Amino acid sequence: MIGGLIALALVVTLAVRYVVVAVRLWGHPERAPDAADSFSVKEAPGWVLTRGVVVVAANFVLMAVMVIAAAVGQAVTRTQKPVEPWLGISAAAMGGMMLCWLLIILIGIFNRPRFLVVPYLRDKRRL
Repeated sequence: MIGGLIALALVVTLAVRYVVVAVRLWGHPERAPDAADSFSVKEAPGWVLTRGVVVVAANFVLMAVMVIAAAVGQAVTRTQKPVEPWLGISAAAMGGMMLCWLLIILIGIFNRPRFLVVPYLRDKRRL
């Protein structure tokens, strides 16, 4: 019970954090290098995730929806039988997360779809 609440709080906090990062990064080009450094892996700047920060934020929001739906479904299961809608919501959110991962790969390799890439980073091609 406590572990589930901690996981729920962590996922919701990450979702809120990345939505705020996406909103701030979309309109302020001077924040891009700092965001790329925060997304870095092994000292390589994370320009792919910086360009696709909207998709990263959507991924974390869908992850929060999935965890919330699973938690509510588990709570409903203890009191009554119809849990299928919650499992369906959780499964749909998981499918949306997989779509977000595909979009991050497409943004990293082809810089497409352009409307999901931060406007001032649309011409940046390198991974």
